[in-house]
Amino acid sequence: MAELSAVENSIKHCIEKNGFPEKSVRLPFKSIHESCKNHRIALKEVLANLIQHKIFGTIQGDFIEFRARETLKEKPNTSNHENNPSKVSAPNMEDLKEMAQSYMSKMTPDQIQEMGKTVSNMSEEERGNILKNFSTQFFKNKP
Repeated sequence: MAELSAVENSIKHCIEKNGFPEKSVRLPFKSIHESCKNHRIALKEVLANLIQHKIFGTIQGDFIEFRARETLKEKPNTSNHENNPSKVSAPNMEDLKEMAQSYMSKMTPDQIQEMGKTVSNMSEEERGNILKNFSTQFFKNKP
């Protein structure tokens, strides 16, 4: 397991002081981003390194929420796949959100803006079809 940088140690200390891993902890995005800039380390690199220590950070607006993997699994799965296996079950939306945020953290602001324009111009049916295709392709092996 890789040694933690000063930024990662600081985040780990703050979240543990606030109840992590028993509770999810939100820290201000701006403060963490500034710390990353001051230490010349990319935020996405910090978040990736923390994952190796079972600390999962997701950007949520003006905050970054840190959770332990166990707390992600405690949420009930609303899928009715077991009751009706003929239907394609929707993926756990929290997992989907985490995956999307991970991909978006690697995109430029222009790419994110262009994606937003594309999605906002789609109909509800088109958005539903994309979600259905995505869940079929990426979550077909999940229970």
